[in-house]
Amino acid sequence: MNMHDPSETPRIPADKNSGTGDSDPPKSITFEALAEGQTEVLIEFHGQVYRLRSTRNKKLILNK
Repeated sequence: MNMHDPSETPRIPADKNSGTGDSDPPKSITFEALAEGQTEVLIEFHGQVYRLRSTRNKKLILNK
């Protein structure tokens, strides 16, 4: 299992309009842990399916 060092995670400013009302940082997960050895994952969001793909050049591409 890939363990990610949280100290290496870039800090993302809190969204004051997020509406969550809490101060917990966003969840962090590596693409490798999410994809479980695959090069792409499908993500369903509000009834739409998105494809998140890792390229050979170490980039991520999100398509609707």
